[in-house]
Amino acid sequence: MSDKLEILCPCCEAKLQVDQKTGQVVWKEEKKKPVGNLSDMVKDLDRHRKEAESLFKKQNEIEKDRSRLLDEKFKEAQKHVDKDSSKPLRDFDLD
Repeated sequence: MSDKLEILCPCCEAKLQVDQKTGQVVWKEEKKKPVGNLSDMVKDLDRHRKEAESLFKKQNEIEKDRSRLLDEKFKEAQKHVDKDSSKPLRDFDLD
């Protein structure tokens, strides 16, 4: 009996060879992707470009909103700062 199992991944349909004792993947063979024609590749490339652009815009908006929230929190914290102009007591001054 072999100590390795060959399994077909249900998600990506790759062939996996797994060690029975450790459960680790020893070998993996990806499923061969069919080569499409040039027009399909161009459409796929355009789709990927549009997805990347929309993701970039979304992350940019999130970052702008985050920056605005941090500015608001900073201004709110400045309001609560003690207005005392005297110097703070240092450990050295306690001696």
